Amino acid sequence: MVLFSGGRGSGALTALLVSNPRVDLVVAINGYDDGASTGEVRRFLGDSLGPSDFRKNASRLAALLGNIPVPVVDLLDARLPELPADLHVEEELLRAVLGDSSGGDAGLANLRQLAVGLPDRVRTAITARLQAFFNERRRTGKPFSFSDCSVGNLVFAGAFLRCGRDFNRTVDDYAGLLGLSPGLIENVTDGTDAHLVAIDADGRLLGSEEEIVDAKRRNRIDDIFLLARRPTADEIARWSGLDRGALVPTLNAASAAFGINPRLNAAVRGADLVIYAPGTQHSSLFPSYLTPGLNDAIAANLTAIKLLVTNIQSDAEITGSSAVDIIERAVYYLKEKGKQPTPTPCLITHYLLNDPGSGDRTTAYVPLGRLESLEDPRLVRVGNYEEGVTGRHDAAKILGPFVESFIARWEGVQRVAVLLHEAGTTTKAVQSILEMLRGGIRDLPVELGIFHDAPGPLDESFVRSLGFPVTRLEGAPAERDRQFRAAVEQGRFDYVLLFESSGMYNGEDIANLASHLTLGRLDAVWGSRRLSVNDIYESYRLKYQHRSIVGAISYVGSHALSLAYLLLYGRYVSDTLSAVRVVRAADTARVPGLLTDKLVNQRLLSVLLRRGAEMFEVPVQFFSLSPGMVKRTSPLDGLLALATAFRGRFRPQDGERASAQRAEDQSRAAPHPQVR
Repeated sequence: MVLFSGGRGSGALTALLVSNPRVDLVVAINGYDDGASTGEVRRFLGDSLGPSDFRKNASRLAALLGNIPVPVVDLLDARLPELPADLHVEEELLRAVLGDSSGGDAGLANLRQLAVGLPDRVRTAITARLQAFFNERRRTGKPFSFSDCSVGNLVFAGAFLRCGRDFNRTVDDYAGLLGLSPGLIENVTDGTDAHLVAIDADGRLLGSEEEIVDAKRRNRIDDIFLLARRPTADEIARWSGLDRGALVPTLNAASAAFGINPRLNAAVRGADLVIYAPGTQHSSLFPSYLTPGLNDAIAANLTAIKLLVTNIQSDAEITGSSAVDIIERAVYYLKEKGKQPTPTPCLITHYLLNDPGSGDRTTAYVPLGRLESLEDPRLVRVGNYEEGVTGRHDAAKILGPFVESFIARWEGVQRVAVLLHEAGTTTKAVQSILEMLRGGIRDLPVELGIFHDAPGPLDESFVRSLGFPVTRLEGAPAERDRQFRAAVEQGRFDYVLLFESSGMYNGEDIANLASHLTLGRLDAVWGSRRLSVNDIYESYRLKYQHRSIVGAISYVGSHALSLAYLLLYGRYVSDTLSAVRVVRAADTARVPGLLTDKLVNQRLLSVLLRRGAEMFEVPVQFFSLSPGMVKRTSPLDGLLALATAFRGRFRPQDGERASAQRAEDQSRAAPHPQVR
């Protein structure tokens, strides 16, 4: 699992993940912090990223794992007091870390006390790194303010010098002091120095990370930039006089050239779960998403769950922002400010937005924002994810639902043609495919062919990465139906899976239905919304919230259809109007009309039940969409469905059973390629 984190914003998530021995965790952070003692270290070294967030995460992880004595963490996190100007600081600090209690500045007494509890090995390692820093200070003669500087930042600076000024090696070195294995904490980039600046909503320049997070300013950030070097005072003064139209190209021209950390690149591509944690968005998280190459790494991993968790409470640099605003900006930076055409579901598969519910506490919380602007409701989860009223996330609430087991592999192979219809947009078609992959379709003994009727072709690089063919059906509905039927016949598919991709159904259920085909015994697997009671009730509530009488008629009518099949065929079908079902290809070939027609279910059921087909119903997830976004089944549609069921029962059926048996025998005799 890869967790994109800041310094402190993901403590609860980190604690849950690192404590599970079955989880291989990577915490990915950036080093653009330049405030307080971190800024002093960066100014002194001249070519280093900031150590602060790496130090904080290392301390937290070491404390959680408990594999290093507590005094080690406390010593590295300790801050130095105001020191006299004439004090020989280096000597005093080294004596304190060595635990020498004789003489010295009284302000360092706490360090001496902590140093007593250090293992000799750790004490030696810390003093060696401090000595490297002090030697560099004497060599260069550069001034350095020790006041309020954490000991860990000085140790990190010395490690940076000992590691040949290789920042990513330094992260491993510092983590090793705390007993952490290499790779648990990763810098997002290749280690190249870069400096964060921003433009606020009024077009003004914020010349440092420290300014961006300044609580006194209550900033509203418009955009962020990563520069190759720290802007000088003259540059900041000159740039501050530019309007936004001139400032943006100026900052772009000064941008740093760097790439993704190769180890993080591999970790993201192989992860089962990628988490974009809450935190200080514009300083700790959004800059990480800007890393060149990160977009490609995330998008290449098609089976991972990619979870964005928005903030619970507001802070200085997201003043006035809603949860939806945070989502939109995260997508903007993950796409490298819109330069990459990657479909959004390839980057983020789920958004978790906190809703604290009613009460007087709402003014301190990040508002939800315009939820209707989020195109696909399958990506959105809204709930109370807070731990009590602490302002912190409850990690179990967030991550619990996303822990999934791998589906066992079966020996047989079934060829399944999946038709994604009613997508409306290419994004919805992509989301359905990604959900299908996350549902474990690749772990099943099936050979897939995907067909869709989205208004445009899917991204070529996305299609190439899937490992199975994707075909766009074009033309009028009748022409698309002809193309699909011909492809099913020519491809000698065993089954046809019809899936409405409007956003009302979850593509993971495609894998669920397909998992029941492995033995080849079933003629159909039928998705039932009625077996997911809460989903179907929510659908009725949303659709008929102001028309209770019409809702009651629709509710009774849907059950009347089910009873009609019981009367006509002796088989009760709980959801005759479902838009998720998989049927043997030989049966779909005998169905008249379009396979995407509203009455296709009644025609399919008539064919299946008349010949006594083996049919299994499974629950499917259902999302309620506003009636203004999709066309729902009307009472008139229900009457037409009922009439179609009666016609199908009593129409001539001479030769149907023999025809179906011949088609089934031919399908089973066809050679099937093996999954590799």
